[in-house]
Amino acid sequence: MSDLFSSPEQPNVERRAAAPAAAPMTRAQSRNNPVARRRRRARRIRTTIIVVVTLALVGGAGYFVMKTVPGFFAKESVSEDYAGPGSGEVQVQIAKGASGAAIGAALAEAGVIKTQAAFTQAIKDYTAANGSEPNLQYGTYNLMKEMSAAGALSAMLDKSNLVQDGVTVREGLTIEATIERLASVTAIPAADFEKALEDPEALGLPKEADGDVEGWLAPARYPFTNDSTAEQILSTMIAKQVSDLNDLGVKLKDAKKVLTKASLVEAEAPADGRGKVARVIENRLATDEALRFDSTIHYLAGERTSNATTTAEQREIDSPYNTYKHTGLPPGPINSPGRASIEAVLDPPEGNWLFFVTVNPTTGETCFTETFAQHQECVAQYQQWLRDNPVTKDPEDEE
Repeated sequence: MSDLFSSPEQPNVERRAAAPAAAPMTRAQSRNNPVARRRRRARRIRTTIIVVVTLALVGGAGYFVMKTVPGFFAKESVSEDYAGPGSGEVQVQIAKGASGAAIGAALAEAGVIKTQAAFTQAIKDYTAANGSEPNLQYGTYNLMKEMSAAGALSAMLDKSNLVQDGVTVREGLTIEATIERLASVTAIPAADFEKALEDPEALGLPKEADGDVEGWLAPARYPFTNDSTAEQILSTMIAKQVSDLNDLGVKLKDAKKVLTKASLVEAEAPADGRGKVARVIENRLATDEALRFDSTIHYLAGERTSNATTTAEQREIDSPYNTYKHTGLPPGPINSPGRASIEAVLDPPEGNWLFFVTVNPTTGETCFTETFAQHQECVAQYQQWLRDNPVTKDPEDEE
């Protein structure tokens, strides 16, 4: 039968006798053997081909991802900043002395910018372009949500976005008290204001004031910003007082006298008694009587109080401001009067009052009289109030 179906026990292949095993080659023989060298070269070529193909596949995959998924590799840097100008409104408070990093953190927390890092980079870019770091002021800013870091920086450099919290200076403050108030609110040292006052002409003080700024710092609310200087603030207040006097028809040649009378009204009168006190001043001046106003004594003593009493020793102070010892008006204002007191001086009501005393310091109730005997009766009422209220303090004494 055909060998096609021959039994496996009888293979159709002749067995050859195995050749004796060759002795292994040494490393030197292997390096010099042509066959071995060809085999090594073939292995190196195969390895190189595999590496090249692998790199090509990886590069192709990366290119595919970059083309089909925009921003894949730039995802981190792009996500650090917003691209648009922002929308909505938000106020951000920046503390005094805050670093650029701290400002960036505050903006990011408020949702103005996306990350602190983006703002830090915006500062670096600004510095490189302008040759100096941006001058950012502390305070409250009106900004928008989701602004680019560069846009937020630009907005903060625009002073119109800095909220002007303002400073309120009330009526009746002396120069010293006004400086203390301004220094406490603006963080400008009191010494800066005192230095500026050494040159009142530079501040715009009219020559009719004879170099005395007292009375010329108009009480009002002012929109001073953090970068305002002492000179700018004082100049603004003087300019307002000049403007107010002009609006009321007061000529500069009469301004000092008007302000002096108004300062006395401001110190002596309750809100509803300004007109009557102004009339008392006119009546006493007309009779050449001493005004005998305790407010002028307190001014001499440097006391900030509306207390109606003074000591006998204080009333003996030798000064033209002592209205117990000298007739007529004091040399100048004793505080900065408000507009209401100025108006009262310009148009006091008719009356023959020569005396007045506050009989109830708590309510401001004041007794106006025409004769000394009537006045003594009112003084008795005040003394009774003192006995009834032995521990009561003047509210202004605690200011």
